[in-house]
Amino acid sequence: MTRASLSLLAATLLAALVFTLWPGLDLLASAPFHDATTGAWLAEAPALAFLREALWTAMELATPAFALMFLLALARRKAAAVPARLWGFALLAMALGPGLLVNGLLKDHWGRARPRTIAEFGGEAAFTPALEIADQCAKNCSFVSGEVAAAATLSLVLWLIASARLQGAARKALAAVLVAATALSGFLRLAGGGHFLSDTVFAVLFAALLTLALWRLTGAARVAPRLTGAGLLADIRAPLAALRRPK
Repeated sequence: MTRASLSLLAATLLAALVFTLWPGLDLLASAPFHDATTGAWLAEAPALAFLREALWTAMELATPAFALMFLLALARRKAAAVPARLWGFALLAMALGPGLLVNGLLKDHWGRARPRTIAEFGGEAAFTPALEIADQCAKNCSFVSGEVAAAATLSLVLWLIASARLQGAARKALAAVLVAATALSGFLRLAGGGHFLSDTVFAVLFAALLTLALWRLTGAARVAPRLTGAGLLADIRAPLAALRRPK
């Protein structure tokens, strides 16, 4: 296990301890974003709602883009400048993390009510701690955040496949943008009453642990150095050039 994976595992255990000992942290973190008089949540404001939709659209486009590049590389096999294995890793990370683990298993079986539906914020459901399986929600529940898991997975995938080719300011800029996008996704879900703080924290940690595991298991780490701007453009142009050839 790599140092990064060990650090993430330690962070997950620490987060589990903190939210188990002090479950009220979730209520404290959500309260500032809720107007008890009107029942409105901060992120319901049009500008923030638009920002959330824009982020989600970008994340939705990522998976089919990875699938397309995977199929193109698979079709060309050895002729592809960027190996199919790299795009396969990206596709698997999005499908297994935000897809299967979060939306397929946790959100539909954990039963934790969302902040906007609990009694403390004007709803009828009961608040339950993050790691306690409950019966306050039947489907698409609070634990964990699918949007934040998708943002964290996509950010880490982009970092892993692109950062090795960047140096200095460009590398720092990429890191800043990706961290900011993930943090913004978490903030918008928290400020919209859609998720608790713990939902966003565990979403990031689970997504990162799974993505790093796939990075090694798929062998993507070994072929990542073959990703270059020129190679990527060549792989995109090749099928377009083939379509233009006279038959």
